[in-house]
Amino acid sequence: MKKINILLFTIITLLHSSCQEYSYIENELHGLWQITTVEDKATTEITEAQGELYYSFQRNMVVVSYNSPTKPTGLMMTQYNSDFLLEGDSIHINDFRIYQEYDKKAPLQALKKFGIHGERTTFHIERPNRNCMILESEQARVALLKY
Repeated sequence: MKKINILLFTIITLLHSSCQEYSYIENELHGLWQITTVEDKATTEITEAQGELYYSFQRNMVVVSYNSPTKPTGLMMTQYNSDFLLEGDSIHINDFRIYQEYDKKAPLQALKKFGIHGERTTFHIERPNRNCMILESEQARVALLKY
């Protein structure tokens, strides 16, 4: 009887944990996205991504990472992470921290290449198709491709 109870408890726990509901946009948002262009709305300047620039969304965490084209291959990418809140088709991102050094804030100058111009940023999400996404804030418009 004890083995049956343990088995039933395990099955119920697995079913409960695997049935979390996510909205369509949450499911489509998750994953790795490569930045193609960043438009600065103040200057209307559109910048092609220099090096490898990525956004990675998982659950309620976002990681932005950068690998300079001049860096030798195999070196660790520069990464910053933050939490985010998804409300409808908007995403609210809080202040970024240096990856694995959570007590240190990310330098704002380094975040501008990702279209982030302040400690807190709100992006409107546009999805023309499954493989591309546009994040638009008051300061920037960021075009991304699913990686």
